[in-house]
Amino acid sequence: MRPVFDSPAGKAPLTTEELSHMSRLITIGELTACFAHETTNPLMLIRGHLRLIEENLPENHPIRLNFEVIDRASRRIEDMAKRLLDFSRKRKLKSERCDVSLLINESLSFVQPYLQGQNVEVQLNIDSRLPQVRLDRWRLVQALVNLFQNAADAMSQSDLRILRVSAECETGRLRISVADTGHGILPADQQRVFEPFFTTKGERGTGLGLYVTKRVVEEHGGTIRVQTTDRGATFVISLPL
Repeated sequence: MRPVFDSPAGKAPLTTEELSHMSRLITIGELTACFAHETTNPLMLIRGHLRLIEENLPENHPIRLNFEVIDRASRRIEDMAKRLLDFSRKRKLKSERCDVSLLINESLSFVQPYLQGQNVEVQLNIDSRLPQVRLDRWRLVQALVNLFQNAADAMSQSDLRILRVSAECETGRLRISVADTGHGILPADQQRVFEPFFTTKGERGTGLGLYVTKRVVEEHGGTIRVQTTDRGATFVISLPL
């Protein structure tokens, strides 16, 4: 039997498979937008160089026919890129008042079977005085799920497997930290962990989890940073209250 989790009032409950599918769709949308945006720049260069060459060719030169084919093809690609960009533009955040403790526990519930399978102990330290904050609930759940799964993977070769999650207020901001007891992140990799497609998991990883998490945090006006030693890594999210 597949595990089923609560969803917003009036909506059908979500399964772990459905949440994973949602996450993949969001990622595909973001990558599509990036691809469409970046495609326009080389197309402009291609057409610009074509015009420069055309200006120096005689009117009846036979190679002009090839230029027309290239120009039409480049405009077609540009048109498709624009349509992709229009289709994949990020929706506005659907902010709602959220209880931080419930949000973290809800996120943990999605990965609980995975954590149990990895023999990971979860330790929570959440300030009971935290105010409610306005967030896009499902986007933040996605970000936290990515961090929890990464933490579990980082501890796969460790004897001690503890996931520590804490939340507190700090100078007018909400601070959420996710710490593991793995072997830490190599200095050479530390600056790249948020890059798209960068992964140290080999074929098991896509290199998109932390990239998407960073995007979600920044969409909320926040920041995310990583602290690491040879005894584990800590990802710290800072969000405005």
